[in-house]
Amino acid sequence: MTTKKPSNTTKLISLNTDTNAEYEFLVKNNYEYRYRRGLIRIDLVQEADGVNVLSCNGLRYPYEITQQSANTYSITLNGVSYNFSVETPFSLTRKRMLAAKAGLSKKEVIKAPMPGKILDVFVSEGQTVGSGESLLVLEAMKMQNTISTHMKGTVTKVTVVPGKTVGKDDVLIEIKAEK
Repeated sequence: MTTKKPSNTTKLISLNTDTNAEYEFLVKNNYEYRYRRGLIRIDLVQEADGVNVLSCNGLRYPYEITQQSANTYSITLNGVSYNFSVETPFSLTRKRMLAAKAGLSKKEVIKAPMPGKILDVFVSEGQTVGSGESLLVLEAMKMQNTISTHMKGTVTKVTVVPGKTVGKDDVLIEIKAEK
């Protein structure tokens, strides 16, 4: 009889709170992030100057994580903010059941990751968009940031026009998920 060694790995699920997209990851000394069929290794390090850097597939991005509540966080990565919760398989199943009972529709709310000026808007209300499609360009800190969607759906609201100045977390665009 063989005994199984205890795993030093914890399986968690990140749930994007804006889009309900799910990402599974394994936590060891660093993060190994399993997405679809492949395994992507992500290292989170703090540089000597205090800057947090995420390293993935040879690319490096500055990031900042802020905790919103017990298991809900916001990460600003390369100038773009994402909201997510960290769930165990059990808590995710519970959330799914509660959402199904409530009949909640999935939607994505695109918010300004930082204050800036809208340079261009590529979509209009009623337009169908695909996952990863560019929605607008936000200029902030002398950099142009293309903001994209993470879901396939229909644009239900556009609150900005080129030239408009926006503040951090201002709602820019809302998208209803395709059923």
